[in-house]
Amino acid sequence: MTQNYVADVLEVSPATISKYEAGMLEPSIESVKRLADLFEITIDELLRDESKFDISKFNILDVLREQKEMKLKGNLYHRTQISFAYNTNHIEGSTLTEEQTRYIYETNTILFENNTIAKIDDIIETSNHFKLIDYMLDVADKKLTEKMIKEFHKILKESTSDSRAEWFNVGDYKQRANMIGNGIKTTLPNNVEKEMAKLMDWYNSLKQVTMKEIIEFHYRFESIHPFQDGNGRVGRIIMFKECLKNNIIPFIIQDADKLFYYRGLKEYKNEKEYLTDTCLNAQDQYIKMIEYYLK
Repeated sequence: MTQNYVADVLEVSPATISKYEAGMLEPSIESVKRLADLFEITIDELLRDESKFDISKFNILDVLREQKEMKLKGNLYHRTQISFAYNTNHIEGSTLTEEQTRYIYETNTILFENNTIAKIDDIIETSNHFKLIDYMLDVADKKLTEKMIKEFHKILKESTSDSRAEWFNVGDYKQRANMIGNGIKTTLPNNVEKEMAKLMDWYNSLKQVTMKEIIEFHYRFESIHPFQDGNGRVGRIIMFKECLKNNIIPFIIQDADKLFYYRGLKEYKNEKEYLTDTCLNAQDQYIKMIEYYLK
């Protein structure tokens, strides 16, 4: 179609059509309707911004798995490893910086600056978390089971000082009472197996899993706090896995949002929005990461 022909249909000048095409002028509502009729498409199709990033075109699990096998730096998988390990460990008190976390991941060595002191367990658990993410990606599309959750914990805590204590039970449920953050009571050791079985029965009976159910599972899991230590990190890796499994954009809770996250867990029974909003905000941040690396 020539500009003259389209101009005749819209009852405007050819110069106006040129300005439409150059983005110098917006057509009137009537012109938009006539253009849609002329091209035999809907108005929505006509106005769609083709340059806008469409995240629905990507299966994030496939992308992460493919990039994991490529073993290249500077992609979504590489950034996910560093960001996830840094933030989830920092929430639990790790003193490693994000730069040190990146250095451990990329070089398998530790970077010390300005007489920085780092705990050996922080270094080991950071390295373990890299392995944990790789294992999680391998099983991300499989059904969540207690055996899998215990394997998450084993990978995270193996070779730490905790693992040398007989009572600690790496890869198995706790033997001593514990709590969340600064004083939220959790399920007593004798009741953990029963409560975990109930949680898994509920979750695996769901016909559809959405963000709502994943957050609900996380709250219930953290309320049980089944392991002696590492519950938050295991719980957050479970959320990431279940998002991938159910084709939901995953997310990484940021250390900067730690107080909101703990408040969300504490207030969840009476006010679900605190934890939900924290997770949705983290999801928005991960969407920006996806767009940066995949656009």
